[in-house]
Amino acid sequence: MSKQTLKVRTGTALFLLAFLAAPLFAQLPAQISNFASPAYWGMAHSGGAVAEVSTAYWLNPALSPYDRPYSLSLNEAFLPGTGITLTGLSGHYRIRGGHVLTTGLNFENYGSFEARDGDGIPEGEFTASQYQFFLGYAYRISERFAAGLQLVLQGDRIDESRENYTYLRYGFSYTFGARANMLAFSGVTNGLDSRWRASFSHRLEYLPLRLNIDFRWYGDDLDPASFTDEETGAFVFQSAALYFAEKLTLGAYIEAGERLYLMAGIDLARLNLRSNTFGLDTLLSGVALGGSYRFDSLELSLALYHYANFTTMTALGISYSGK
Repeated sequence: MSKQTLKVRTGTALFLLAFLAAPLFAQLPAQISNFASPAYWGMAHSGGAVAEVSTAYWLNPALSPYDRPYSLSLNEAFLPGTGITLTGLSGHYRIRGGHVLTTGLNFENYGSFEARDGDGIPEGEFTASQYQFFLGYAYRISERFAAGLQLVLQGDRIDESRENYTYLRYGFSYTFGARANMLAFSGVTNGLDSRWRASFSHRLEYLPLRLNIDFRWYGDDLDPASFTDEETGAFVFQSAALYFAEKLTLGAYIEAGERLYLMAGIDLARLNLRSNTFGLDTLLSGVALGGSYRFDSLELSLALYHYANFTTMTALGISYSGK
């Protein structure tokens, strides 16, 4: 290799490194975890330790389908009456035993909004959207350990405004016990800020059911003063318990038949809404149901996640996996 060629390649590598590192140390975007996957909505944003889901790598890059040579998934989620839609296309390819490449694109369209000037006079409409593209690698180190890493490129658009971000999504998993219980940890980081999710799943002994619990940490909303009484300064256990409970989401993955799989969950982040507003609609907020049916290599999925005011996110999916 000539010195000139070496200089060109070195310069190109440094340019690409600088290009990726520049946004890597910027602020994390506010919204990074809305995906079109029916499993994401069917288990109420839970599932961080449920490896049976073919697209679990959206939550934890370590949970890739190592036992299949390749897969392709197309998902669509929409919130009726709002114009909000999410579209996801993702897949994996197994290079060799235990080594998997993953990639995916998630596009979230927030719809159209009325634009007004400083005096409140309508000036037409504007749109808002967000996309995430990732390229990842996962490695099953042994029957018990797995790890994964994804480079994520995200763009947020509001009218003519553009914001671009680059960050890393990582994950680890540890499987143990006769019923393949799993401990998992995943998160996102840009070098300065981070958010993470700790997960545990347990398969029941006498029922074809796996229960999952996720604890999600964002870090930027922690205010210890909110756990004390304003007048006496005494610690208020109820306030602290509610704060940490809202970080939890519970999910269930059920083998209802040879080809039929059901999902259910409740996102406790909606607890604050349920405690301040009365009525059946708000009591059901955060509750989710879903299911999937497999035809050999083909899988069809449907999920429903309930928000307040009788608005329900509906997610549809179709996946194809090689044998």
